[in-house]
Amino acid sequence: MSYSPNIIDPVPPAAYPALQGVATAAPAMPSSWNGVALLHPFSPPQSNNPTPNNPFFQLCVANLTYVAGTYFSAQIAGVDHGSWWYIVTPGGTQLSIDQGITWSNVDMGWSLPDNWFGGQLAHAACAGASPLNWMPGPTVDWWKVPVPATSGDTPAAATWMWFDSSSAAPVRMMFGQGPLSTDQGDPTQLALFQMYSMSYLPVFSEGAPAQPPPWEAPVFPGFQNGNPAGYQTFQWNGNFGMTAFMTPVNEQYNPLATRILYVWKPDAQYALFSDRAQHTKMLYEYSQPNPGSLTTQIAILTGPAPVAIQPAPAQSATSYDIQYTNAGGATCAGPSRGFDFPQEPPNWMSLPAINGVIHATINNNPVVSPGATVLIYSALFPPSGNNYPDSTYLWTWYSPLDASGIRARPVTFMQSQSGVNLGTSLALADYFFYEEFETPIDPGNFAIPAICEVPE
Repeated sequence: MSYSPNIIDPVPPAAYPALQGVATAAPAMPSSWNGVALLHPFSPPQSNNPTPNNPFFQLCVANLTYVAGTYFSAQIAGVDHGSWWYIVTPGGTQLSIDQGITWSNVDMGWSLPDNWFGGQLAHAACAGASPLNWMPGPTVDWWKVPVPATSGDTPAAATWMWFDSSSAAPVRMMFGQGPLSTDQGDPTQLALFQMYSMSYLPVFSEGAPAQPPPWEAPVFPGFQNGNPAGYQTFQWNGNFGMTAFMTPVNEQYNPLATRILYVWKPDAQYALFSDRAQHTKMLYEYSQPNPGSLTTQIAILTGPAPVAIQPAPAQSATSYDIQYTNAGGATCAGPSRGFDFPQEPPNWMSLPAINGVIHATINNNPVVSPGATVLIYSALFPPSGNNYPDSTYLWTWYSPLDASGIRARPVTFMQSQSGVNLGTSLALADYFFYEEFETPIDPGNFAIPAICEVPE
């Protein structure tokens, strides 16, 4: 199939997310504040430590209170089990595992914070302002801080933080690079939050008592453990389009406005590779200048042909990565050059190797799920380094579109510890436009450009 520039893309350009300029200074941490955090871990417990004595391997909810120069209190409850109460002071950190009855001194490697960005405050930069996703929540400012590389020529990682554009309240944080060890943090990074891959703050306000308040079970509006409504695992529609901001953990890049087209026809309708294909187009307009001066990157992924179709059509179950530069150049990589990511089927979350699990439900929280129900799923992804030798987590939020939950709209998708030295290190997708098309997507949208048709 040859490439044609006249094929109609069913997703209009106006549906792409956009960043607006932000000229304000980095938000200051209030002198005192309190909030509730939803904390997503980097991984489940690993085989080398199946019963960790900390809360960093399960989804958690935490009451947080802070007074500058005095204390930072985190009362943490695991969604699966247990409670932990950490209090950080200028003199160190204390831990109670019996809700404040007894205490012990612990070396967590944390320091009492005085700003949101830790030792990288001077290097914090704002990519712009935008809603977080398609839901009618607050517009947020997208702030990025570099995390210096630990070895070799690896580019710096990025920690991303999102602040309410009107109130400067923190809404979400993503730590692209995990802690020094699973029970030891970095004093130059934000205490507690750095131990988790992604955190939301559905409750936040200024003011806190002079001393840590007594233990109280952490809750926030709309949150329930597990899946009390009995939703089934979602499955993707076989003919849809959507847009997203793709956010990297490589600090050289800003979010990429992205469009995705997806087709997966039933076995009986499979004839060409384009009958099972995904076309992802990423625009680098908010990451200029960037390494290589990229302007557009396109990933074309195709799915496998049914077993009954032999031989399989050319280009099925393969993938291509096409990169365009502002000088007019283009390159293409396929499986033999390190780009080997065939298309996932619609039921990918239910595959045994993925082990998709619904951990919690959020109903109509005004900050993180306004007007919607959200299910928090985890999936198992490849291991990463010494900290997570068995697996890491992929976290994704979906909003059910029917009573079963099988039809659902994506909200966010986050790969923990994705690897800062892997391409642009995309780790997070926040979704905006979404439509399940009644008319089949024109197969010309999945054409393999001629630059990729030369055997590799």
